[in-house]
Amino acid sequence: MKYLILINLLLVSFISNAQQKLKMHLDTVNVDGRAGVEITINEMPGQKFVLEIPEIFMVQEIRNGLYNYSKQVWDLEDDEAEMILTDGKYKHKISLKAVNTKNSIGLKWKINFKNNSDSSLYDLAAFNCWTFNTAPLFKDTKMERSYVNDASGNKKFLKDVDKTQGGGRRNMQFYPAVGGIDLSKSPWLAQWIVTSKEALSGDKVSLVSNDSKWLFENIVDGKVAFFFNNWEHDHGCLHASPLLSKELKPGKSATAKGIFKFTRL
Repeated sequence: MKYLILINLLLVSFISNAQQKLKMHLDTVNVDGRAGVEITINEMPGQKFVLEIPEIFMVQEIRNGLYNYSKQVWDLEDDEAEMILTDGKYKHKISLKAVNTKNSIGLKWKINFKNNSDSSLYDLAAFNCWTFNTAPLFKDTKMERSYVNDASGNKKFLKDVDKTQGGGRRNMQFYPAVGGIDLSKSPWLAQWIVTSKEALSGDKVSLVSNDSKWLFENIVDGKVAFFFNNWEHDHGCLHASPLLSKELKPGKSATAKGIFKFTRL
């Protein structure tokens, strides 16, 4: 009888732990005629996140950048996805996979980019956009819960970071990263006239939900090219843009990876 009771207790404990485990679901979604990846999480009812990865590839030499997610066709399963896009000059492959523990859930990503052209690409970076437009629990128009590290490695909220305002874009801002790219040399980025003069550091940008129950982290496993945010009443996104290569020579490939992660607080 004692053994039976013990087995039942262990079974109840196992089921309880399994029920507490977070689950992420992936789907495709049309965003203004372009293909994004929609993410929902079982313990966040009413919250939908959209990933545009990348929204665009940025390089010094090309004013309008390379590609964007409008041409992406995803091979999608419930918790992972993959896409490959190639033309005569370039090829890139993107892989996504949900990973979780008892207290966290994340979407790991990996980008591989090959330069098949006859010219080098300089400051190749991916403008990876995690969007909160349909996730009101994470809305932060005052930037009081979005934070990064300053140049010295100290935690700093985005509301306190020095900003350059241009063209009425109240809360849209590019932030240089220590060891990243020179943002003045990126024509696609410079056109917006909203580049901060303050450099930030670290490998991520973070956000606490407005009920203080969740921490979101956009993490790059490698060098960050720059950081970005755009918090408005109808929009919200946080970027830690990975640097794929300072110089990607003809015939060479570069890889970047990281994770978009939610943790219970």
